[in-house]
Amino acid sequence: MRITQWGEYGIHLSAYLAEKHLSGSPVANASEISADQDIAIQYAQQILFRLREGGIIESVRGPRGGYRLSCEPAEITLYDILLAAEGGTFEVICETKPLSLERCKPSSECNLRNVWFGLREQVDTYLKGLSLQNLLEMPSSSQPSSSQGASSQGASSQGDAPVQLGHHRFELLADRDVADSLVVSKPE
Repeated sequence: MRITQWGEYGIHLSAYLAEKHLSGSPVANASEISADQDIAIQYAQQILFRLREGGIIESVRGPRGGYRLSCEPAEITLYDILLAAEGGTFEVICETKPLSLERCKPSSECNLRNVWFGLREQVDTYLKGLSLQNLLEMPSSSQPSSSQGASSQGASSQGDAPVQLGHHRFELLADRDVADSLVVSKPE
């Protein structure tokens, strides 16, 4: 999984517009957004274009025009934003840049194929469960406690160490099926 600057800034710009929406003045122009987010105006405009094309934001014409969210912050997921900004969330090498045509075809017996597709499914499910509203409600500097990340299945009894990535914990459970082998928890 690789989130590029397009995706990262797409989320930041969308979160900024969500804050504006919740404050009662939902419209912001590209100059205001780029200045607040400290990115070049040309880059902000390219990202805003992608977000608009993806249905995340809409443009408002006129002297007080600019951009606003296309719907409520609770209705826009991080998955939606990454899909608009990057075109996807998780690039599976089998589809985009196969190691070899024979090894990576769908009918091959490559065991990794199921791992990568299962991982993408887990990541997408997680991102679909996080809205802009959730993002704005998260403490910005908190780290999940050790009790967070334990799913209804509990932590792995095999002693697998979770991986901490920002606010998210990833646990690979060796004794589970591929679809259930990744536990991703979010801060509560």
